[in-house]
Amino acid sequence: MNRREFLTRGAGTVAAAATLGEFAFAASPQEHSRPVRLGIAGLGNRGTHLLRLALGIPGVYVKAVCDLSEDNLKRASGIVQKAQGSEPALYAKAPNDYGAMVKRDDIDAVLIATPTKWHCPMAIEAMKAGKHVGSEVPAGFQLQELWDLVKTKEATGRRYMLLENYLYMRHIMTVWNMVRAGVLGEPYYAECGYLHDCRFMLFKKDGSLDWWGDWAANNFGSDYPTHAMGPVSKWMGLNEGDRMEYCTSMMTAPRVLHEYAVRKYGADSPQGKITWALGEFVSTQIRTVNGRVIRLDYDVNSPRPAVLPYMIQGTKGLYDSRHGVYIEHVSQGEKWEDLRKYREQYDHACWKRDAQKAEKAGHGGGDYFAVRDFVEMVRQDREPWIDVYDAASWSVLYWCSRESIANRSRTVDIPDFTDGRWKDQNWRKDSHRPA
Repeated sequence: MNRREFLTRGAGTVAAAATLGEFAFAASPQEHSRPVRLGIAGLGNRGTHLLRLALGIPGVYVKAVCDLSEDNLKRASGIVQKAQGSEPALYAKAPNDYGAMVKRDDIDAVLIATPTKWHCPMAIEAMKAGKHVGSEVPAGFQLQELWDLVKTKEATGRRYMLLENYLYMRHIMTVWNMVRAGVLGEPYYAECGYLHDCRFMLFKKDGSLDWWGDWAANNFGSDYPTHAMGPVSKWMGLNEGDRMEYCTSMMTAPRVLHEYAVRKYGADSPQGKITWALGEFVSTQIRTVNGRVIRLDYDVNSPRPAVLPYMIQGTKGLYDSRHGVYIEHVSQGEKWEDLRKYREQYDHACWKRDAQKAEKAGHGGGDYFAVRDFVEMVRQDREPWIDVYDAASWSVLYWCSRESIANRSRTVDIPDFTDGRWKDQNWRKDSHRPA
């Protein structure tokens, strides 16, 4: 693992540089009675942003930080010192320092914000050391490591939360309440996607491949599925009365990355001669056990503005983020309605209470609530809303899509990480849900 790899995919420098005071969370009686002690792995832009958010919660103390970059550690140490009056322990040596950090007796949980290929190994090591885990997305890439993640969580009894911030965005939570109230009827079809030009992340300043570029050169498939699938899965109640059963995927042949490299470095450069594995557009069709269908689209290479489309169709109507809401016999003249029309009635309680604070925290407020719920998971020692079964089910779609594409879009079975528990729609009723 090199220094550059230890930086995480994600948030911009503006959010990471925000002042601590902007992220102050409202205190509750529990927050004063039970402190939460954290270790944080990965202090690039994303990890630093999450560090600031965590320190804004009353009763949270960061005891240790881990990163291979001395600059990242120095910055993180200064932030912690300013917030809590004491410096965290620093861990910077590969490959064993992370293992030493998670063995500390003064840490309750670990927040992991490293590149994806380290998410599963680090989460597993932390749980085996007796620590709860909050992991950045996705949970992992490979089928076996995701099974290992689930089995380790079950064997150790530790709590695991996937920090899928898109689930907490205001429009997503509003639609979740509408679906639960039956406004759209029974959902049976959904569309979602992550479409975002990320070519700027392919190369380091010296022209060598960054970890993102190395991935695109050697791997293919829908490798960043959770931002898209998280909201749709909760809207449809997947893993609670239904689950994804099988899928099939197609991918366009790579074009744009070659043109981009040639334009940037020249046709005769090493970069211009790279044979890229990841095509521009990957589309995956998913069918559930109960006969519902989901379309998942993925494109991080095309020249285009960023967009994250969400659509949920039910027997009474639909929500489409590109157009609005349509309810049969309610919407006038078969015209789209603005979702804000329904906000007063279906706005989620957490947004009604904390909108002003959340909107300052990044990712449409999602970061605020994701970090808050992770801390409350640890504090209350309760299963989270986005648990290890959701994490594995959504993340495994990379592996499934790759298997399908590699075999002429053949159907691939999606594993049941719940081992049949999904059949009882109330089996997770005691988990901590946004409030």
